[in-house]
Amino acid sequence: MTSKIVDTWLTNSQEENAMFDDHYPLWKVMIERMSEKSLKGKTVLDFGCNQGGFLRVLYQQKPFQKGIGIDVARQAIQIANENKGSLPLTYEARDNLESFQSEIDVAFSHEVLYLIQDLKQHAQKIFDCLKAEGVYYAALGCHSDNPLWANWQKMIEAESNIEVQNYSLNFIADTFRNAGFAVFAQKFMLNDFMLMKESNSYFPSVVDSLNYYWDYKILWKFVKQ
Repeated sequence: MTSKIVDTWLTNSQEENAMFDDHYPLWKVMIERMSEKSLKGKTVLDFGCNQGGFLRVLYQQKPFQKGIGIDVARQAIQIANENKGSLPLTYEARDNLESFQSEIDVAFSHEVLYLIQDLKQHAQKIFDCLKAEGVYYAALGCHSDNPLWANWQKMIEAESNIEVQNYSLNFIADTFRNAGFAVFAQKFMLNDFMLMKESNSYFPSVVDSLNYYWDYKILWKFVKQ
């Protein structure tokens, strides 16, 4: 994410609208892997929330006191606010966190880190907005240690209104450690059978799909110390 506010992050808004169905099973994995058994009384943040689906799913599974979603895509935020109903959710088109200093108990992002131009600044901003011992969960498969990434990066750059970065896992770990976090990670690995769709430019083979979700997609846990 950058300080540039855009209408949509993908040039094809229809693909953006389809993300809920694709991401729903992945969000469930993130929620199931959380160390926190309950979010009662907590304030949570979804950085790069797109159309707001993750926080709605999270609230169904682990109700919280307040949820904040931010994104640089105006149209996505508009849809998020239209779909939130009576849930305790606030969605804003922005990428700065200055107004949330020491307010957040748990933060999340899903496939967002590779869209952030200045990861060191992002790590520091997340650190500052978290309460003491606050946690940031970040799922990421778009990184340079993923052998599929070299091809993916070109395709995403052609479809994205936001500049795509090329971070390694070591760089990410070092960046958050230097910002003051204890850094933990695990392979994402789905908890159930995976629907095998027809081969496409992102996943040319069944093995590519399996290897990505079981070996290359990572779930980070950054704990403020």
